Amino acid sequence: MNRKIALLVPVLLLTVWICTGCWDRREIIDVAIVMITGVDKGQKPGIYRVHVHIAEPIQIGGPGESGSGQKKKEPVTHIVTEARNIDEARSNVERMLPRDIVTSHRRVYLIGEALARQGIQDLLDQISRSPMNRLSTLLVVAENTKAEKLMDLQVPLENFDVELFRELSIRKTRIPTSLKDYFIASTTPGQQPIAISFAKTKENKIMMSGIAIFRDNKLKGFVKGKEAVALTGMLGGKTGGSITIHLSKVKGDLSIRLDRLKLRRKVAISKGEPKFTFQVQAVGRILDNRTNLDLSDPSIIEKLNKAFAEEMEKTFQSLFRRLQKDFRTDSTGMGAMIYKKYPDYWKRIEKDWPKIYADQTIKWQVSAKITGVGSIGAQLFIPENEVKK
Repeated sequence: MNRKIALLVPVLLLTVWICTGCWDRREIIDVAIVMITGVDKGQKPGIYRVHVHIAEPIQIGGPGESGSGQKKKEPVTHIVTEARNIDEARSNVERMLPRDIVTSHRRVYLIGEALARQGIQDLLDQISRSPMNRLSTLLVVAENTKAEKLMDLQVPLENFDVELFRELSIRKTRIPTSLKDYFIASTTPGQQPIAISFAKTKENKIMMSGIAIFRDNKLKGFVKGKEAVALTGMLGGKTGGSITIHLSKVKGDLSIRLDRLKLRRKVAISKGEPKFTFQVQAVGRILDNRTNLDLSDPSIIEKLNKAFAEEMEKTFQSLFRRLQKDFRTDSTGMGAMIYKKYPDYWKRIEKDWPKIYADQTIKWQVSAKITGVGSIGAQLFIPENEVKK
């Protein structure tokens, strides 16, 4: 036993000597932590305009107002520069600051619409080459405005504007819009990437506006409203949003919140052509009843379920008309379905897929169910003799 202890002591001493601390540690006062980066087209061709927000830890406090009743200043330093490429922009910013720039904590990479339509391939190349860039960073497109314009707007409740982008993108919609998601989609055969889009309201507020559709790293347009809800559900995001339905010969309509969307996609090769079948199961609950229908009547609910399914099928058909005809972009990965199931067939059609995709028809099998009706039938303020059963 004494011999074992004698051998263990030098090992423990060696361990203590090795574990002397973090070899690459840097003090917080020596680094400039980038929270969000916005990139736009510069004033001259071939020039980028880069806008970064750098956190000021000493200024960070609780949200809301200060003790004097005045709104607290956002605890960030704004730096703007123009350069021929992103690396040169970084060098320019470094020369403006007495600290070392750190982008490993960046939450959002915001791109202005004009630049996104021109193409973001060069930006993506720089991001992928630097180990300092976090791939979980959200990729966001500023719709109908410059990235810089959105970054300069004040946001409610949060100290940082970056938190608004993050919370709406991840917590409320869960749209696959990180840089990692973009790179995976762009390198998957038969699929094109997407990103979430934000816009400026008339009241100078920031609002999530829809989904940005990319093809070959260029923005082709935006999907909004019910179509954005359907696309989000197809890509595995969090469903939500309101679907309005109407029954014939019934005055008024109803609003249904889409709670769940289950999708099964199938592809088969028949006579040398791909055939797609999409099975959709939608579940929602009534939020607003603007009719005199008695919702406690099972026959009424059955009719509403049918109308709900028909409206969902119309929404999906409208979405794919836009993707196939307007944008000619396979954002849902129909080509990837062929690639995974019929790789040899995919090799033969891969080069022609963009043209083939635009002419594809989809067989839809949609079912829908309304839940949570509860004991409330018609509107409580309608007299009993006016309720339609």
